Amino acid sequence: MFAWVEVLREKNNAMDIAYSLGTDMNLDGRIHYDRVTDSISLEQLSDGASPQATRDFMEALRERLQEKNWGSGQAVCVSYNRSLEPEMATRWQMDKQASFVRFC
Repeated sequence: MFAWVEVLREKNNAMDIAYSLGTDMNLDGRIHYDRVTDSISLEQLSDGASPQATRDFMEALRERLQEKNWGSGQAVCVSYNRSLEPEMATRWQMDKQASFVRFC
């Protein structure tokens, strides 16, 4: 599965994130992530995205944000799947596929 992600704002250990599922870089959905409480919430569903696909993506993104910092200033295309390793079967694997830097 693929998604585009862009950190719009990062302040006080919280992130406002734009996203779109699939390969189109619409970035019309909104997610809020709080590092302190490790909570992620849907602010706006991306056009054409199913609620289940969005829940799966948010779970994968939350796991990724727990492990590594996410830079801002670029839109990043990621692939995400359930881990194929038996001991990690309940975890998600997320890998960067491409990025697009926006010049404002």
